[in-house]
Amino acid sequence: MLSAPQFGNPHADDATALASASRPVEMPLAWRAFFGVPDSMPASLRIIQRANRTLGRVAPRTVARLNQRLFASPRRFAPREWELAFESIGTRSRLPNGASVLTVGAGARTVALIHGWEGRATQFAAFVPPLLAHGFRVIGIDGPAHGHSRGAQADPYRFAETLHEASARFGPLHGVIGHSMGGGSAVIALAAGLDAARAVIIASPASLHEVLHRFATAMHLPPGATTHFVERMRAQVLARGHRDVDVLALLRELRTSALVVHARDDRDVPFGDGQRIAETWTGARLLPVDGVGHRRILRDPSVIEQVVAFLA
Repeated sequence: MLSAPQFGNPHADDATALASASRPVEMPLAWRAFFGVPDSMPASLRIIQRANRTLGRVAPRTVARLNQRLFASPRRFAPREWELAFESIGTRSRLPNGASVLTVGAGARTVALIHGWEGRATQFAAFVPPLLAHGFRVIGIDGPAHGHSRGAQADPYRFAETLHEASARFGPLHGVIGHSMGGGSAVIALAAGLDAARAVIIASPASLHEVLHRFATAMHLPPGATTHFVERMRAQVLARGHRDVDVLALLRELRTSALVVHARDDRDVPFGDGQRIAETWTGARLLPVDGVGHRRILRDPSVIEQVVAFLA
């Protein structure tokens, strides 16, 4: 049974976020990173915000349902030129849940790569040559509704389920590398029994519960609509067999050796999130880096070298 973050009714710490949900605010950078909203917000999202502020007061359940769907609907983007080398040397296969996996190498030890929101496996292209040089087999996973995978809806729990399906197909994992939302998904999967000796968490939020409330605030949901929104999300994950536990609580259960990589200049997921993850995870080590932001971190030679050395 997989684990899910806590989506229960907000406690005192969330009161400020809920109260501000009805006020026009700048969309939080962490939400942009998770859900692919650029710094310049599209006019369509501004229209949704205005509708949420108005209709959310008179029809909170309907607005909550519509925003739940928006929350879980990623866009797909074509890979950039520098990603194509991974695609050209790998072999595609499909897991039972419809997720596409890109496999390369024939080593005895397997490393799984899981990307973030609106990402794709090929974003790890720069990791592949050094991993192969160290004798690893590499499996790059396109999360549900991402890349070459089937589906239209996604969330961290579906990503975690996909990691379990990949392990069932390819055998126990030596390591798993997760970027952004993929890092949270790796934690969920590990807490639910995913067999992996080592984990690398790159630029990941420390709390999916907080991300949920950032979304509600960013989309200008009034308090009543926010309550229905979080309860719908909670009911959805519980109905699929997940536990009602957030990432930081799950970390306290883990004994997997871990490296937490986070840039001090990450404008999308604050550096403090990486610090919280490393402090909570017993035996985890924090690797702070500079000048590589939230996405360039996946192509930084120094980061890649240290990650591969940790896995090897």
